[in-house]
Amino acid sequence: MQNNIRHKGFTVLEAVASIFIISLVLTTVVTIIINVRNQTEATNQRILATQVGSMIRDDLINNSTYADVLIWMNGEQVILTNDNCTVLSTPFSCDIFTYEIDNKVYDDSLSIVFLAPTVESIQYQVIHFEIVIEYYPNRFLTLEGIIYE
Repeated sequence: MQNNIRHKGFTVLEAVASIFIISLVLTTVVTIIINVRNQTEATNQRILATQVGSMIRDDLINNSTYADVLIWMNGEQVILTNDNCTVLSTPFSCDIFTYEIDNKVYDDSLSIVFLAPTVESIQYQVIHFEIVIEYYPNRFLTLEGIIYE
């Protein structure tokens, strides 16, 4: 007696393997989509932060004088934030921390670093500063500027 049974359909092992492979592919696709979306959002936020930083840089250059800022710095590096701007009695308005773009104010994620004067910067009468903006969690943008006589 010969037992010839032809199986039609899937075995349990084949079904489990298929489900595993499909879920692995779907997980990978969802991860890629989320990463692309996060990168796109970060890029958009970087563009907006660049616009705000450029406005701040332009205001500092146009509304500050070399002599006033040099005296205010007193030969040291100064890190300016929204929290300490009024305390440090800056020679310019602290309104630069209130600029808004796309309903976002960068006041708490923004700092301005006035670099300590060097022999060359004093000789050429320039003050270097950097505007650092955290535009996305753990992603920073740095814009540089100079105030000159």
